[in-house]
Amino acid sequence: MILLLCGVYTRAAAEQDLLEPDQAFEFSSEFKDAHILRLSWRIADGYYLYRQKFQFVSQTPGIDIGEPVFPGGQFKTDKQFGSVEIYRDRLILDLAVQPDPDEKLPLRFTVTYQGCADVGVCYMPIQKQIALKQFE
Repeated sequence: MILLLCGVYTRAAAEQDLLEPDQAFEFSSEFKDAHILRLSWRIADGYYLYRQKFQFVSQTPGIDIGEPVFPGGQFKTDKQFGSVEIYRDRLILDLAVQPDPDEKLPLRFTVTYQGCADVGVCYMPIQKQIALKQFE
């Protein structure tokens, strides 16, 4: 597990059993329909994701992923970043996929996100390489 320290690393943080990144931020992706890619995260209690740390990049030539529309989050004052918007519990994003390819090529994309534990420990940015078959 690779972690980045945010602020002072306290004795409580050292003694706390931190979750692995995939447990703290359980990610899934699927096609909602032929034009919409749904991404979701289950965020463990005591953890959060930063809104400004998300990135989405298509790796499939000729297919673009639209800009996500984020729901409103919570605001937090962060020692490293100042006032930031964060997400707790669950986050669901729909991304437009353009154009809808005539061929049923798999969509390959990279999603990057970053989060922290309330005890003051942040994870390095998490990058997932995803391949999904087009919605049929």
